[in-house]
Amino acid sequence: MAEVAALAGVTKMTVSRVLRHPEKVTPATRARVSEAIAAMGYVPNRLAGSLTAGVSGMVAAIVPTLRHSLFADTMEGLSDVLSEAGLDLIVSSSSYRTDVEESQIRSLLERRPDALVLTGLTHTPGARDLLRTFGVPVVETWETGDEPVDMVVGYSNREAAHAMTSQLLKAGYRNVVFVNGPSENNERARHRAEGYRTAMEDAGLGPLPVHVVRDEDAILPETGARALRAVRDQTPRADALFFTSDVFAVGAILACRDMGIAVPGDIGIAGFHDLEIGRVVSPTLTTVHVPALEMGRRAGEMIVGRLSAKPTAERQELGFTIIERQSTRKSA
Repeated sequence: MAEVAALAGVTKMTVSRVLRHPEKVTPATRARVSEAIAAMGYVPNRLAGSLTAGVSGMVAAIVPTLRHSLFADTMEGLSDVLSEAGLDLIVSSSSYRTDVEESQIRSLLERRPDALVLTGLTHTPGARDLLRTFGVPVVETWETGDEPVDMVVGYSNREAAHAMTSQLLKAGYRNVVFVNGPSENNERARHRAEGYRTAMEDAGLGPLPVHVVRDEDAILPETGARALRAVRDQTPRADALFFTSDVFAVGAILACRDMGIAVPGDIGIAGFHDLEIGRVVSPTLTTVHVPALEMGRRAGEMIVGRLSAKPTAERQELGFTIIERQSTRKSA
């Protein structure tokens, strides 16, 4: 820093201000210091600065997977807000395993992040103890519940699945099968299955056995194609399939095309998340739109508000939307 200051013709304190509070430095001085930093390839020691200031300037997020775009919009919205506030984001993947998440939480807390963003509400008791003991702001996303660790922003997966199942029933389908991922460590999957079953029961129909895809981490179209064939073998009377992922649903549509099954005439196909792939497949995919980008932005705003000691809502319910497209018959 002393060498940068000498090259720019300013004091070390001025260099520090440019790095920490650039708005307090005149544009001309800021430009000279920035040019000196670039010329020397200087990289500030954020760790040393965090020890002095008591903050790291870093927020950590854990998502279930980085293998596809499902959580990308949420991370983008989060990153946009944090970046505007001068905070950096580090992202890790738990592979849908709560024991892995607990290990990652411990590792991330060792790096002293200013806040944590988690996916869902299901955590090990050890993880919950860590979060409550450490005391940094925590935002849980993609679900809402009665006992969050700290703050929560999301929507009701149970209500979303109920609404989509009801939409299929209104379209005249009667034997709707729900294709889900494992629910042991995933309350989102568990709540969606509950919403499906309740909708079927509300309509006076017995819910069919939920088909569980066990290789959830491999969220690929071919997984959905295999699920379609399995459901056709196990439940031949199924006239509609509701998938927990658009990726699975698109794979099922492509498999139907190969097998000569008319969609939506012979069988209806619906998905969840409203990914781009569902908007370009033919027929286009009926799905549940969830506000993934806005969820990330709201999580970021909650963190920034808490860190700046501003009044911050601890619970935000964003809702969802049923998007009716070509892969299902029109509802009555």
